[in-house]
Amino acid sequence: MSQIRTTGRLRQVAVVDSSNHPGRRQARREATKRTIMDAVERLLGDRPYADLRVEDVMAASGLTRTAFYRYFPDLESVLLALLASVRTELADAANRWLLLDTDPDGGILEANTALARVWSRHWALLLAFSDAATSGSRIQVAWHEMVESFLDPVERRFADLARRGLTSLEYPAETARALVWMNERYLFETFARNRDVSVEVAAATLAQTWRRVLFSAPG
Repeated sequence: MSQIRTTGRLRQVAVVDSSNHPGRRQARREATKRTIMDAVERLLGDRPYADLRVEDVMAASGLTRTAFYRYFPDLESVLLALLASVRTELADAANRWLLLDTDPDGGILEANTALARVWSRHWALLLAFSDAATSGSRIQVAWHEMVESFLDPVERRFADLARRGLTSLEYPAETARALVWMNERYLFETFARNRDVSVEVAAATLAQTWRRVLFSAPG
């Protein structure tokens, strides 16, 4: 309580403790989760996922080991949360070509450059996804579903280009699948395996392939 003197009388005024406001508590929780997630990604830069331990993560994050379990049941759950974050970045990158109002030609290079940058930035994390994606694991299922989620938008873009007379594909659905999974494998092998290939070269290689498939006369 605080006191304010008015005309010779004391009037008590309640002071609200804003630190306990539900919105602030939620923001603190999200910040702590993000701290743990960032610590996991940093550690994956110098050790494989199989060697990662909760106590190492919490030491790196500056938090207690018991705090980990308030936010995540296990390390796989942290990877799933990180995958959701990376998925958003990949979708934003792909939309530089997938959105129907983008340049159908130049947007191919722009989108593949943005995608390559995401892979280059998160190479250690993407390698961990692969290491954790054992048969039937939640990571394997989530990764496969994430890649497949790009198929419908790519098919819609193909249909838009076909309506405008810019492309002619005999099997658009299978072409979409082939190109999307080609990107996934090529970018993984290039950046998660630390090949000496720049973002620019990787993006140009993919863009050239997409252009030849889409815009070359069928033979």
